[in-house]
Amino acid sequence: MFNNVVAACAQCSLTRCPLVSWLIDGFYRVGVCVSFVSMVVCVGVLCTAAVQIAARIGAKAGYPLADAWSMVLEVQKYLGVAHFDQRATPHVGSDSQHSRLSRRLVGTPDPQVLRPIIPGVTLPTGHLWHYLLALSICAIIHELGHAFAAARARVPLRNLGVFVMGIYPGAFVELCKTKLDQASVGSRLSIVCAGVWHNAVTALLVFVLVRSGGLGAVFSHTGWTRVTNGVVISDVASNSPLHNRIPLLSTVYRIDDVYLQSNYSNTWNTNDRFGETSIARWTHILTATTNRDTNTAGYCASTMENMDDGLCCEMSPEFPLGESPDNDVFCFERFAQPSKLSLSKHTPMCFDLRSVLERSDAANRCQSDSDCLQPNQRSHLYTGKQKSSICVLPSSPFASSRVVRIYYHLPNNQTEHMLLYAGSPTELWLDVQVSSLCPRYPYLPHTLPSWIETLMQYILSFSLAFCLLNALPAYYLDGDLAFKLLITAVEQRTRVARATKCNILASADSKPLYKKELADSGTEEPVELSRGGQMVYTAVTALTTALLGWCIVGSVLLLAL
Repeated sequence: MFNNVVAACAQCSLTRCPLVSWLIDGFYRVGVCVSFVSMVVCVGVLCTAAVQIAARIGAKAGYPLADAWSMVLEVQKYLGVAHFDQRATPHVGSDSQHSRLSRRLVGTPDPQVLRPIIPGVTLPTGHLWHYLLALSICAIIHELGHAFAAARARVPLRNLGVFVMGIYPGAFVELCKTKLDQASVGSRLSIVCAGVWHNAVTALLVFVLVRSGGLGAVFSHTGWTRVTNGVVISDVASNSPLHNRIPLLSTVYRIDDVYLQSNYSNTWNTNDRFGETSIARWTHILTATTNRDTNTAGYCASTMENMDDGLCCEMSPEFPLGESPDNDVFCFERFAQPSKLSLSKHTPMCFDLRSVLERSDAANRCQSDSDCLQPNQRSHLYTGKQKSSICVLPSSPFASSRVVRIYYHLPNNQTEHMLLYAGSPTELWLDVQVSSLCPRYPYLPHTLPSWIETLMQYILSFSLAFCLLNALPAYYLDGDLAFKLLITAVEQRTRVARATKCNILASADSKPLYKKELADSGTEEPVELSRGGQMVYTAVTALTTALLGWCIVGSVLLLAL
């Protein structure tokens, strides 16, 4: 039944129009070219990933092979294909699982090229349904590409279905092998490459839809309002410390000293170093920054308020917020270089976090210790002990935890509120769903825009992954047969050129050489490779399969280590 539907769509009266038929055939010919470009790109990515994984495993084992990855990075930077934020470099070795996960999801600096997707380990459990649905959609689009291209070439479809391997969904099509082998090499290439091409077109359409604002325009015309001065809280995980502390549909307009409004007239934001949109700023601030990145000034505090208990500044990857039993006491560091009148830079300084940061008005912010020594501005804080005033900032040596000030407006209320969050900013990003759209009517689900936006991101990512990985000349992938057909086409062209040359040189009354090859060069050629072609095909396919297997095993091993 489904075969009849696909065949009817492929051979309908509209597609029989010469112009439409020419456009469709041209569409799939472009897909063949794109598939081979994807094959070359993915082989390069695979080689880079293989070297990188070997280097990182070597680094963990203490072997100098780790220097190989540094060389690869230098080459990438020279070519302009790698842009790493050097400020984030000290935090790479000490990141938590959530920080690594966030960088994989949003594309922030993480040098690992390939990382396995394991729910609950490298995939947040809250995104599981997005993952399964997006993977199913991309798999079905991929197989429909094969089915439609086969119907255009009049190759019957025997079977089509979906399957689940563990928790990973998939789809498949089964074509009539006899008819497929009888089709021309060009038709077979179009059929084999159609799946990769459909995924590439899907990725392009989703990118244009999201990037151009088309998705937001659809919601704007169906009951939602676009928020321009920040992001709207659409959902908060029940296990988050912010659950029931920040109301839903509140608008977060500022984090620390960074305003989320993209066109905010502030020199800190005019260069758009955190992104062009409010969502991009929210994501980048919580996944790829430190306290010094998001605070333009420090906080004035008095050394008389130092509450050092010997434990608050004992920070480690296991205790990124210190080991003090008092949760209100936090470790601080000097905002600028220490002056001669102040404490040594290495002297532990522990202050009441809320007491210092809640004095965040302009009069209590500073760039250096001298800004805190003005008695006409600070006398009410330090009662004549101005020389003990210093400019400090919450210490955050580990990217897994830091202090974040969240400024927000309540729904339908422009009153400003400030909330202190001390913990993992990546967990905050994972637990709090935000959107740039707010429902105009109470019966509309406020989580729908953010849910759809997240789904679109996964569809884009998986479509690109399908486009690249399936184009690899490795066993059981589309690139395997595509590479074999490419060698066959090259050999056919070579035989035809040789036959043409021989026929020109032959006498008029002699029997033409290679007459059968010339007559049948474009149709019904079985896939038969010469001995040399078979050797090339086997060597390339085996090497690529071995590289892919190494990347899969090595990435899982790195994750376990």
